[in-house]
Amino acid sequence: MADVMTAEERMVATINLEPVDRVVCAPIIEQYAGQFVGMPNKEFLWDWDKAQDAMQKVWEAFPVWDSNAYMLHGRIGPVATKCGPGRFKMPGVELEDNAQYQIHEYEAMTREDYPLLKEKGWAEFRMIFLERAHQVSREEVVKGMQEMARLRQDEIDRSLARGQSMTWGAIMGTIPFDALSIVRSMDRFYKDMFQIGDQIEELLWIVNDAVIAGSEAAVKATGVNRVFVGGVRGSGQFIGKKHFERFVWPQLKVMVNRLVEKNIVPILHFDADWTKNLEYFLDLPKGKFVLELDSATDIFKAHEILKGHCSIKGDVSASLFTVAAPSELDEYAKKLINTFRNGEGLMYSSGCNLPMNAKHENVKAFFDAVEKYGRYN
Repeated sequence: MADVMTAEERMVATINLEPVDRVVCAPIIEQYAGQFVGMPNKEFLWDWDKAQDAMQKVWEAFPVWDSNAYMLHGRIGPVATKCGPGRFKMPGVELEDNAQYQIHEYEAMTREDYPLLKEKGWAEFRMIFLERAHQVSREEVVKGMQEMARLRQDEIDRSLARGQSMTWGAIMGTIPFDALSIVRSMDRFYKDMFQIGDQIEELLWIVNDAVIAGSEAAVKATGVNRVFVGGVRGSGQFIGKKHFERFVWPQLKVMVNRLVEKNIVPILHFDADWTKNLEYFLDLPKGKFVLELDSATDIFKAHEILKGHCSIKGDVSASLFTVAAPSELDEYAKKLINTFRNGEGLMYSSGCNLPMNAKHENVKAFFDAVEKYGRYN
């Protein structure tokens, strides 16, 4: 059957919990695209045009991929090593030519640096973090950010030219709890949470305001009113309910509500296991946000609790792409797609990134499942 909605119409209807002609197909594809065309990852991550040509080839093979959850503009070598979200090790530099990039946890900011955040704000604090994490000058960080914005626009232009929708226009980073944890490093930030909790609470609100303001600016820059907001370290997998209610939920709830007031749709890209936290999301505005899961959270439990409340994106796991038989992936895809009725807001996707070492036949099974099980018209 042919599509009767555009990719953007399908995306908007799915978020609004309205019926669609077929399920949105929105995997996160980056390094796999290079492997798909037989390109060493070193080449993929250091040559933008070759990387984008590889993305195009994936889409040509599987045009049912209708929404691009794009990330490469922040992961490509010249950007990642100047202003990427953490300390990168890259293929062809620290790693072998066909290795996957790595992001290393690094204590760039100490507890003694916190007054800087209060005094100078999140933007300046994060700039200092990037200088230290990447061991580069302020000028190089700024050049990296300018290049990232240019490449982001190129990704948008290429995606729209293919007829895809943009899953998000900008990657706004993370919820405040994660943002501080990343700059401090995980174990040290958890100690801060226990030892100087009152100070941390105050700082989280400063970060929250900055992320909201940054989201507004990004929507103006990209023309897409959806933003990626990541979350991992504040999940029930890592912290208890008492600390979640103190250090994660207040800012998250305010952030989502304020973005919604500005007609911005937060796509909560929440890796790790949030199963214990799912009922909290019922307090967020209905049909105004997306909860994206990476297969650690029980997506069927998420559907049971949140159906009719928000769109859910996910969640074919890395193991199904890499070690399972294609028939096993197909079986899971069938169960996932059929669990959601038309109008219940499923965005069919990989659980976080589609693995670089995915079997090609399993990737084909992933895309084939859209036509087999995801057509409603």
